[in-house]
Amino acid sequence: MRTLRPARRRPFAYPVVAAATAVLLGLGGLTACSSDEEPTEAPADVPVPGVAVTVLDAGEGEASPLVWFNDDTEQETTFHATRGLEQSTQGAPEEDDIPYEERTMEIPLTVSTDTDGEDLDATVVAGLPTGDNTDRNDDIATAEGFTMTQSYGQDGRVSSRSFSSPESASGSARASVEQSFTQMTDLPLVFPTEELGEGARWTVSSQVDDSISMRQKVTYTLMKREGSQIELDIDIDRTPSVRQLPGTDLQVVDSASDSGGRVTVDLRRPVPVSGMIETSTTVTFGEPDSDISVVQTSRTKSVWEPSSGEDSEESGD
Repeated sequence: MRTLRPARRRPFAYPVVAAATAVLLGLGGLTACSSDEEPTEAPADVPVPGVAVTVLDAGEGEASPLVWFNDDTEQETTFHATRGLEQSTQGAPEEDDIPYEERTMEIPLTVSTDTDGEDLDATVVAGLPTGDNTDRNDDIATAEGFTMTQSYGQDGRVSSRSFSSPESASGSARASVEQSFTQMTDLPLVFPTEELGEGARWTVSSQVDDSISMRQKVTYTLMKREGSQIELDIDIDRTPSVRQLPGTDLQVVDSASDSGGRVTVDLRRPVPVSGMIETSTTVTFGEPDSDISVVQTSRTKSVWEPSSGEDSEESGD
């Protein structure tokens, strides 16, 4: 039986850590970028994963479709994006273990929408971002004005998305804020075309990138509807969509997911009014004919909070 000897333990663990830690925490390659790196000035299109929607239960009582629409007011909210990672090695000394560590970024957002009568266009602009890694706050502040634009239908299916950053943004600041925006868009707020009543349940399936590519199934439950506002209970299941970590001999041998939360959405505005979503995904990697395995857990927390003025306006609707 071939085993992983101590001298090979670090190459065994390193590809997982190098990729995931840099992406999840911004501690590796992202912080290595110099503050004068040439930023991307023109909007850059990013891939938009397709989604599949399935109605599980149409609900009870008065029913009508859920559709996005727009008005002429701007939405002011604050998004808190937390990402964390831990890793342990089983069947070998613990010297390669990584204790849990997380980072949180806080980004004020200004959101506006427009429509041609059919599709909608949303523009989300970042205010001054800050984080609990205070050593990086001067750097990430250069990404103030980072902008996401996307086009979507009345059911919420996004057809295009782009990111752009101010000319003064450093490469590391742009990457960090873009990472937080991507965490926000990993929750696809897509509705069925059927009429729905209270208690309706549907799933939205898509692909997301965690430490590796994942199949994601989001189950929404319509808890409440009042005017343009709806309250959604959310359960998220993620499973690896690959059997082997690219560029390594590591295979996915097990996975578990425990994720969900609740958000309040105003159908006039593409960003949740308030709420929190937490995800936790554990993946076990191993090599054939080896008793050594690496268990990696990645966690995220997404929190939306309205500005005080926005909160007053919404409660008055």
